[in-house]
Amino acid sequence: MVKALEARQTPEGIEKLPGLFRQVCSDLALAENRAYGIKISERLNALVIRGYQFIYRGVGSGLHSTLQFFLATFPNALRRDSRLFWLCMGLFWLPYGAFMLSAKYAPEWIEIFLGEGGMMQMEAMYGKDASIESIREEFDSNFAMFGFYVFNNISISFRMFAGGIMFCVGTIFFLVFNGMQIGASAAYVHYALDKEKFYSFVATHSSWELIGIIISGVAGMRIGLALLHPGRLSRRAALAVAGKRAVTLLYGAAAMIFIAAIFEAFVSATNLPNGTKYTLGIAFWILLTAYFLLCGRSRTHELRLADRV
Repeated sequence: MVKALEARQTPEGIEKLPGLFRQVCSDLALAENRAYGIKISERLNALVIRGYQFIYRGVGSGLHSTLQFFLATFPNALRRDSRLFWLCMGLFWLPYGAFMLSAKYAPEWIEIFLGEGGMMQMEAMYGKDASIESIREEFDSNFAMFGFYVFNNISISFRMFAGGIMFCVGTIFFLVFNGMQIGASAAYVHYALDKEKFYSFVATHSSWELIGIIISGVAGMRIGLALLHPGRLSRRAALAVAGKRAVTLLYGAAAMIFIAAIFEAFVSATNLPNGTKYTLGIAFWILLTAYFLLCGRSRTHELRLADRV
């Protein structure tokens, strides 16, 4: 039946496909539980993947598919990897917090990490005499600024993801390093510069950018864990399965980083009242929290089957 569907034919008894799909999922669970062997598990897993594509990923309009992705697939995928998400959050925010504490107790660590060039750059942007418009002066237009931020943030996101192929080590390094770098920059602002200029600039885009980068780290960790612990599958098969889950996270993270670049280029570096920027920033953090906690939960039953894909 699946072969006929893949050949874009309508086989007899197509109404039985959901029931057959559930049966194959059950057979796969039984084969894995009783360790019937890799060949049987891989064959059943391949059937589950092929059947899933026709039951839950039917052909629809581009707009319908896009809405389905952002309203269900992406948030559900992140909740499915919630433990990895919180691990990546810790890898990023703990170094950040350590440097924030060093601003009060050991500011010399900030100077060592940022270096003279890094501190001069921060002073040019957030010094007492600096103007928020000075950030914009580095670029010829808002669109040039937007393009720079897209390229910069996407490159960070891609390194987070690609680092997973090094058995998670690369992803862990980039999460910790970026936490240290952003933490050192924020700590230096608290230690010597204008906090109001800094927070009014980062308020509107920080939630989209930071969470997007961390989700890229989750995608990288998913790839690395498949290589470290493939289970009963071969590493190649485990990597293929993990890749499908990781790419979903990466697409969503890329969209978040793209949105962050829009706000960073067209809102953050403007003379919009600081109160408005802070209100937007708080609203975005609340919005994203609600989105990842609540959106798409009506399709939890689908994800239980998709866990095997």
